[in-house]
Amino acid sequence: MIEFNTKVNELLPYNRKKYIALKKWHGVSFQLPGVFEGKDIGLDTYLKTYEDWFKSIINQLDNESQWIVNHDFKDEDWFPNQQNNLKVLRALFRENSIPNSFKGALIFTKDDLLKYSRDLISYPYSVFNKKELLYNNLDISPSNQPFVIKISGHLKIDLLSTNKELLKKIVNSNSSDNFILKEYRGTEL
Repeated sequence: MIEFNTKVNELLPYNRKKYIALKKWHGVSFQLPGVFEGKDIGLDTYLKTYEDWFKSIINQLDNESQWIVNHDFKDEDWFPNQQNNLKVLRALFRENSIPNSFKGALIFTKDDLLKYSRDLISYPYSVFNKKELLYNNLDISPSNQPFVIKISGHLKIDLLSTNKELLKKIVNSNSSDNFILKEYRGTEL
């Protein structure tokens, strides 16, 4: 069952306003060639490369925990417009009588998260349906550990954790020639 919860700060196993600034966090950005330099790789290429990769990470991390999906630093309206995009995710809101202006987190089981993964990983890039206009990043976290999958509107995905060994394991098992890895300052995997 999917939940819509406005008490995001109480749900997360970390402080979302401070987590990136804290030195105990480690991170790696998975990027396609040219993204760092500003090349527009396009949504189709991004989805072909990242969708199965994202699902693999969810399957590796899942230990029967719930998954929390929220905007990164501050709650925003989930759908600030009436565009004809992100159809599966928008249908979820309609089916549950949730307004587009809902501010809070979506709580998923692993199976539900996998079902909505395509729309979730394209969300910040696609919500406005304009290349030059991006929306807030999404953070996807298991409810029982400080691990963040950060979905960026810049068509890249970052992994962050306080557990350096877990991050290293996930990075090593999900690296490929498709990606350029950029470590966050001080990570040193």
